[in-house]
Amino acid sequence: MALLKRRRARRLILDVGSNTLRLCELKSTKAGYQVTKYVQREVLEDPSLNEHDLRRRRFRAIKEILGEAKARSRKTVLGVAGRSVFTRSRALPPVPEHKVTQIVRYEIQQQIPFSLDQIAIDYQVVDRTEAGGYEVMMVAIKEDVVEKEVHIVDDIKGIIDVVDVCPLAAYNWLKHTGAFGDRGECVALIDVGASTTDIVIEREGLFRSMRSLNLGGNDVTAALSREFGMNFADAERLKRTRGFAPTGDPNRDGKGGEVIGQVLSQLVTEVNRSFSYFRSLPGGGAVSRVILTGGGAMLANLGPFLQRELGVPVVLANPLAGLTIAGGAEGIQANPQQATTVLGLALRCCQAVPIEINLIPRRALEAARLKEQAFYWVLVLVTLALIMASIIPMRANENKIIRERTSLLEQFVQAYDPELVQNPTGQSQYQRQLQGAKSAVGRRQNQVAMLDTAIRKRRFWLPELERVNEARPTGNKIWISSMESTVFGRQGQNLVSSGFPGLNWGGGGAAAGGRNLLMDPEVRSTAPPEPNGLKILGYARTPEALAEFVANLRQPASFGPTCVGFDERLAEMVPISELDNARIVPRAELGGMAPRGGGPGPAMGAPQPGSESETVVYFMLNLVFPVENPEQPE
Repeated sequence: MALLKRRRARRLILDVGSNTLRLCELKSTKAGYQVTKYVQREVLEDPSLNEHDLRRRRFRAIKEILGEAKARSRKTVLGVAGRSVFTRSRALPPVPEHKVTQIVRYEIQQQIPFSLDQIAIDYQVVDRTEAGGYEVMMVAIKEDVVEKEVHIVDDIKGIIDVVDVCPLAAYNWLKHTGAFGDRGECVALIDVGASTTDIVIEREGLFRSMRSLNLGGNDVTAALSREFGMNFADAERLKRTRGFAPTGDPNRDGKGGEVIGQVLSQLVTEVNRSFSYFRSLPGGGAVSRVILTGGGAMLANLGPFLQRELGVPVVLANPLAGLTIAGGAEGIQANPQQATTVLGLALRCCQAVPIEINLIPRRALEAARLKEQAFYWVLVLVTLALIMASIIPMRANENKIIRERTSLLEQFVQAYDPELVQNPTGQSQYQRQLQGAKSAVGRRQNQVAMLDTAIRKRRFWLPELERVNEARPTGNKIWISSMESTVFGRQGQNLVSSGFPGLNWGGGGAAAGGRNLLMDPEVRSTAPPEPNGLKILGYARTPEALAEFVANLRQPASFGPTCVGFDERLAEMVPISELDNARIVPRAELGGMAPRGGGPGPAMGAPQPGSESETVVYFMLNLVFPVENPEQPE
């Protein structure tokens, strides 16, 4: 439908009524819309005339309108009568949008006793439900009825662009002028035409219902003709000049008022029936106001009569509200009520409208599609011809440019390396030098990467040593004789050290599995594991000081309760004189003998011994570094 949704600013706008033909053209200005063309011709549709005579009279009238308006566009926008159209409003379930069309076709097929290939269908989503569904207005019309309605376009050799519905076009225009208001009322538009009266109901600012009645101004004319024994044209003239809706006073209404009142009473009955039906629908309601328009609305006293009979306010529409009239369109001011529909048709060429229905027949769609395809094929052929006309000189020019660039490149290559000019597939000496330089750079990069890895993996021991020092009780109560980095593992709840992973890596330690580094190439090729803890040997002045030291190390802010391995059974009381040659290896590893002579000297911070009778507590601790240690700097 992209072809049909393009801007239609230059279109022929026709309203083909039963008694009148109208042509209109709107133009958008800074102040709003302006009517630039408006031509109207009477084609009194006498019921005694046959269809051929009516068609001939319409054709003659439309030719006069086109000549007077000097219309040039062949693409036409026109409307069909509401009585020919099937309309229904339905609430659809929440489904993907692409399935709405399928559901609409199914719903219409259930309502109309014709196959889908015999009807023109369109729909519009007017609202979304709270559950995510759709409030959809569905419209359908038999294609042969459309062909009969739009025959006038074929007579003037025009092209159908939009087939609107006349009451919907009138609704669109009065919605644009603000006649329905913005208070969310339930408002009914009654468009009284020559042969039909159309009722369009809006509730809460949205289109809700449309119904056409087979009663109109011609029924009043026919009643006067029968009553007073005059022809149809004279009765129409009498209705327009002296006719009026009944006032309720028999003396004032006279015979003519009585005749007109009988027809209007039938109209009121059908209108009330339509209002009652709308109240019974889901989402319906009581009509609170009526807007009156159409050629039949010009009957004198019709508004007050309907207000008295319907019991709701009835106002006469003002279709020219907000419009400016150009010099060649003053005729619209004589009978503005008759122009509502044609203004709504013209509005579709200027902007989006609330109800955009298009019941264009399939033959018109197919003709438009074929014309569009033909237009594109012509463009393709013209484009191919232009390409073929320009490709030969373009190729010759490209070859010339390529030869010039090749010669220039050969000159540069000659200056760079004469060998390549003689042997273009060979390798330049500079390229060999470049590859050698790249290899040297690669080796340096590997060396730098090894150094970077070593730097990143180095461990800083200062934070751990600070924690150990801060855990010592105040008052010079703990002296440390040695600290040794080691690799700890766990056996149950106990910490097991594999020993210092230095040159003895693989020499029988737990991590090496008892293999010797110097004798086993497999162990030798693997990197030793990183130390993850400390083995601490030292002395405490008293058992209480040792207990305080261990408790401080097990604090969460220090190493934590699970990272300290201490067995009280391994602590022993020793003479204070042992501090002169403090242990640096556990007694268990020396066969229970403390080292003497050649040792490192007194333990760190140890007091001078007073007498041999004084004792201190010798201890050994295992500390595992917490996983959440501060990150090492890059």
